[in-house]
Amino acid sequence: MRTILFAITCCIIMSCGRQTKHHNSVTLPNFTTTPYYYVHLKGKVGDQAVTMDLVKSGPWMYKGFYTYDGIGEPITIWGSPNQNGNLVLNENTDRDDERYFTGQLDSTGTFKGIWRGNKTSHPFTLQPDFDDAIGLDVYYAADSVKLLPNNPATPVGEASNCILWPAASMEEPVADFIRKSFADGKQVNNIRQFVKRDIDSFLLTYKMGAADMDTTDGIPATANWSADADMKVVWNHYPILSVEYFNYEYTGGAHGNYGAWYQVLDLEKKKILKPEDIFKPEYKTALIPELAKSFRKAFKMEKDASIDGMLLQKDIKPNDNFYLTDKGVAFSYTPYEIGPYALGQVTLFIPFKDIKSLLK
Repeated sequence: MRTILFAITCCIIMSCGRQTKHHNSVTLPNFTTTPYYYVHLKGKVGDQAVTMDLVKSGPWMYKGFYTYDGIGEPITIWGSPNQNGNLVLNENTDRDDERYFTGQLDSTGTFKGIWRGNKTSHPFTLQPDFDDAIGLDVYYAADSVKLLPNNPATPVGEASNCILWPAASMEEPVADFIRKSFADGKQVNNIRQFVKRDIDSFLLTYKMGAADMDTTDGIPATANWSADADMKVVWNHYPILSVEYFNYEYTGGAHGNYGAWYQVLDLEKKKILKPEDIFKPEYKTALIPELAKSFRKAFKMEKDASIDGMLLQKDIKPNDNFYLTDKGVAFSYTPYEIGPYALGQVTLFIPFKDIKSLLK
């Protein structure tokens, strides 16, 4: 194990523009033998500086975000090792273009390889760097039950959960604030039991359904249930930490239901931020045209094209499901919130430079 000690002064470009001093101690694991972990990586793709927040969130699953530092808009990534042992991370930047990282992540956490997309490719090298970031531990659990144990063709219910938690070396006032924020204010005495809590609840509900199942015409295909939940780091630059909570459940029917919810923590003030903490009172109306502009960009629409034909409502209004980076704010809308299920979760990023007059 290698321990990196830092005493740094960080300045987050936010509306307050304050300077904060952050004392950080992060222990880096062996990244090839540790089953689950979070790592904050910095480096370059080609000649572009990037930051990647990567979570090994399952036995073979990696998820997270990366950001081009000059732009500040997080890009979702996910993937697993291929048959050659290279880690492949896909991204969702462009629905019409496959873009992905392929490389080796070694025991020191160095991730090196080739990024491909947009009809080109670039070498990349990223390394762990917690100079301006906090360390987090990762806990994972999974379980399954047979619905009809005495039936060879029994359906199965499966569930998994992955959560982030303050690293053991973190200063206690900050660690306590993060624990309470991640646990929705609850006191958690046993983290491993906490990880399994939602799994056990889901599987108990599944088992209770066995008594009501009609097997006269055989076991329905919809009898196999599944649930997956995880957490990711969207932005980690002290004092701002933006995290994502993702949940998927299939409990029968035509399709599963899913959604991602975000939380922004001010680690210095020990406060969960709301849009009202960032914006002036008129933001709810003033951001409507900016959200429409972001929607057109995301879905490759003409500059003045009407968006209401793709939505279940006329306008997109800011909600409380948002995250921050040093370059902007994103508002996110779960399926059915503003559009049909097929539209998916819609996340709309607005650069701060376009809305300076709205910032407090």
